[in-house]
Amino acid sequence: MAQVGLNDLHFAILTADTKDELTYEPTEALVGAINATINPAVNTQELYADDQLWESVSALGKVDVEIETAELPLTIRAKILGNELKDGVLIEKATDVPPHLALGFKSLKSNGKYRYIWLLKGVAQPMAEDFSTKKDNVEHKTPKVKFTFMARVHDGEWKRTADEDSADFLGAATWFEQVPGDTTVVGG
Repeated sequence: MAQVGLNDLHFAILTADTKDELTYEPTEALVGAINATINPAVNTQELYADDQLWESVSALGKVDVEIETAELPLTIRAKILGNELKDGVLIEKATDVPPHLALGFKSLKSNGKYRYIWLLKGVAQPMAEDFSTKKDNVEHKTPKVKFTFMARVHDGEWKRTADEDSADFLGAATWFEQVPGDTTVVGG
């Protein structure tokens, strides 16, 4: 099925990722989802013997992700980029360290059902911004944030995907309540 939509973009700050513990802060919505691009880098090593390809081994490298939203409030920018927000002013420093986080969203498929996705551990890059004067034709400038995602230490996972129309998937109603694998007790 072709993907024909994108909505319900969420994020959660990762607070612990060890062999024994995996915890996130509560999930928060990012409104106005426009675009999400996931681009895994795969490193491949090939071995040739007897004048032919004998073996090919691939390993997942970093996963580049870019999201575009209709707006990105300063409060959210400060959280995902590790900036300071003081008296309504976003303060960005060279020493800011963005936190690791998870990104979740759903995408409408051409059959009218949704595909659900969680990217489990990533870090945002400082944002490029584009400004221009207003002309005869209005041109929207929307915020884009680039992330680098990787596998979690806790379980080696980097992504979870589910289809609403799968008979085995029953978690659509609670998909955005908690990041998959989080060991925090909900409502506890």
